[in-house]
Amino acid sequence: MRYKMSDKLQLGEGQLTLIRPAVEKDEAIHLACSLYGLKLSDPSLIKEFDSYDDRNFYLKGTLPPKDHAHERFRQNEAEFVLKILNHVDSQDISSVQGQNEALLFLKENGFKSPAPIKALNGEYAVTCEIKCGNAEKGEENKQLERVHVVRLLSFVPGKLIRDVPCTAEVFFSLGRYTAKMNKVLQGFSHPGVGSLAKKEWDLSQIHTIKSYVLTVSQGDREQQILSLIYNNFTNDVLPQLQNFSKQAIHGDVNYENILVEPNHCGEGYEVVSFIDFGDMSVSYRLFEVAICMMYMILLGVRQGHSHDEAIQMAGHVLCGYQSVWSLSQSELPLLYWSVAARFFQSFVNGVYKQSLEPENAHISDDCELIMGILQSYTTLTREEVLNSWLSLAK
Repeated sequence: MRYKMSDKLQLGEGQLTLIRPAVEKDEAIHLACSLYGLKLSDPSLIKEFDSYDDRNFYLKGTLPPKDHAHERFRQNEAEFVLKILNHVDSQDISSVQGQNEALLFLKENGFKSPAPIKALNGEYAVTCEIKCGNAEKGEENKQLERVHVVRLLSFVPGKLIRDVPCTAEVFFSLGRYTAKMNKVLQGFSHPGVGSLAKKEWDLSQIHTIKSYVLTVSQGDREQQILSLIYNNFTNDVLPQLQNFSKQAIHGDVNYENILVEPNHCGEGYEVVSFIDFGDMSVSYRLFEVAICMMYMILLGVRQGHSHDEAIQMAGHVLCGYQSVWSLSQSELPLLYWSVAARFFQSFVNGVYKQSLEPENAHISDDCELIMGILQSYTTLTREEVLNSWLSLAK
């Protein structure tokens, strides 16, 4: 089933409008060469990674000699990711600078994070005018030029977690890694890292997309489910947040942003890195865990597990997190509706995104899967789900 937006909501209204930069491989090469002096070893190796809002390109080559950090990239052939941000996020250069500083901070603390590379002008982020729209479709707004932020990051090798089997071990590893990163990020602060600018993805600002429920739901049953989640989350979870401290979090630990490698035993995988810190903000650990668990439920279903199996398997993420830095007894009961609220966000934002990119079958499939999961999830009580998650630690 392909979801459609109601005619009541048109492109350009609300918080959800984003136009990706119309950058193809040739222009990506030009940007990397002109802004960073990157000399490609083989232009045919360039490839584009999937991205919800931006354009990300894999490149391999050498940088010109220069006396500053990451000298090893300037002496040997290395792998990089060229990131071109959408024009909305590009307006907040302070946030981009904060993300760069966070990556450097994590690198200094032993995490295998992507490292920002300085451009020829000495800056980690460069702004330039780039055309917007869908380059492949030749849309009219492709002719609009807007300011976009361009960055070059070191490439971190590894497999995406979506490309390996869902197991208790890899999910437990994910929970541990998330907790370890959260612990370290307690010591990080930057003026550019505060509340999430994209309010439609900020759980504490979920009211900003409430008005879209009627336009994205197909029938009374779906509307009832979405309203149930919204009402319980806003009534039971949001008022409790004042009791918890906030800190810098990754904010988007999903299966497109988690890298794994074979573990030391060679019998499975372990998490080694997170990528794409574009939704980093000062928020709650509760939300970091809930977001991560929600996407692992979705991944489990995508890999063929039943809804009930996938929901329970996500408990291994929680167990891994608790083994390093436990959520409090006050936070744990709030997980059920927090996970549901992230599903709510992903469904609403996904249906809207699909209206902008109707040819994107990936978004359409996820929306259908999410609604199916929510129909099963909301038939289970909070106590049933939480007990099933915590029982995995015994």
